[in-house]
Amino acid sequence: MVTVRSVYPSFSANDIDAVRAFYADTLGLRVTAHPEGAGLAIKLDGGTSVFVYAKENHTPASFTVLHLTVDDVDEAVDELIAKGVVFERYEGFEQDEKGIVRGFMEGGDGAWLTDPAGNVIGLADGGGLEAALSR
Repeated sequence: MVTVRSVYPSFSANDIDAVRAFYADTLGLRVTAHPEGAGLAIKLDGGTSVFVYAKENHTPASFTVLHLTVDDVDEAVDELIAKGVVFERYEGFEQDEKGIVRGFMEGGDGAWLTDPAGNVIGLADGGGLEAALSR
């Protein structure tokens, strides 16, 4: 059997400087550069880190690569819209004028945006996502 010591999520980006600015300045997350310049680490509360690595021929995934739980999706969306972020709209979801899906993820609300590399980031509140992951 494989012995796993730890797990860290990762995804790629074609412009590490633009992605660093987005996650640090727009989303307000703690971001550190990889010592060898190969990418960066996004430090999340609770001790989780996400590694974003540089890839010249990056192609964004067609799915959400990172979900961020927030206290209130409406407040987060309003703050990000004020910073120029455009929220994604998807067929099959009833989204309001701001792009928010109500009652998503076991009662919370959700919305999606993309980073400068086109990676889809989800916002969720209500605790549904955290509850599902802790089972």
